Amino acid sequence: MSRLLRGFAVPALEDIALWHERDISHSSVERVMWPDAFHLAHYMTKIMIKVMSGLVVNADKMMEDIDITKGLLFSGRVLITLVEKEGVSREDAYAIAQSNAMRCWNEKVPLLELLKSDPRITKMTHSELESLFDLGYYLKHIDEVFSRFPELAAAVPSK
Repeated sequence: MSRLLRGFAVPALEDIALWHERDISHSSVERVMWPDAFHLAHYMTKIMIKVMSGLVVNADKMMEDIDITKGLLFSGRVLITLVEKEGVSREDAYAIAQSNAMRCWNEKVPLLELLKSDPRITKMTHSELESLFDLGYYLKHIDEVFSRFPELAAAVPSK
């Protein structure tokens, strides 16, 4: 459905070039396109509301799934921090992050443990490395986001 809705952008954009020449070629397209687009968007919104209203979030399972990664999900932040704090090139930071991520994946060793023992990381302390593995960094604006949707915020258990 989203592809169909996106597809309505093409005739709408093609009409723009001829706005100064209002004729039947515009209205024939618009008489079909606009009602269909809005009906489809309305239907998609109703379906989304139905799905979201029945959504059950299992926070324990989510944390379990995060823990299974052994810290791999933080590798992007590690990469950026290696460039910023270690002062290495992006290519070198990528090599460090990638080699440790691959070892983490293959050997099931926590990424943080591998980074702490990597001799190529010389300027960052262990506590600085540990701070990169804080989920709070990614959730720091969650209250602000939910405040935009009061009906959703009421359904979310507090921290």
